[in-house]
Amino acid sequence: MLGAEDDEATVDNVDVLVTLADGSRYSATVLTVAALQRWMDSGADAYERLQFRCPDLVVTRHAGVPAMMRVFELAHERDELRFLLQELGPAEDEDEDEDEDDELEGPTSGRAAGAG
Repeated sequence: MLGAEDDEATVDNVDVLVTLADGSRYSATVLTVAALQRWMDSGADAYERLQFRCPDLVVTRHAGVPAMMRVFELAHERDELRFLLQELGPAEDEDEDEDEDDELEGPTSGRAAGAG
C-alpha cells in the first residue's frame, strides 16, 4: 500500500513485502539513487546523513512501482530473490490453501523508516 502522498508512477521510497507460493517471505526497502541522495543531503552535517544502513535495502535506478516490480520479477526469473531481498520468518496467520503461483506483492507502505 502506498502512502497517501505517493504516486505509483513516481514513488521512489517504499517498503515491500514479497510472499512466494511456498510461504517464504522477503522484505525490501526500495530507494532510488535520487531518493537516497536527497535524504543524505537533507542534513549533511549530521552523522545519520554521512552514512546510511538498511539491512533490506535495494537501490534502483528508476522510480515508480512498475520499474521496481520489474527488478523483483527479473530476480525471481533468475531464482535470485533470496540474494536480493531480506528473508523473513513465516507469516503468523499462514493460510493452508496456498496459490500454485508465486505472488510478488507491491509496496506495503509509502516510506521507509528513517528515510524521507
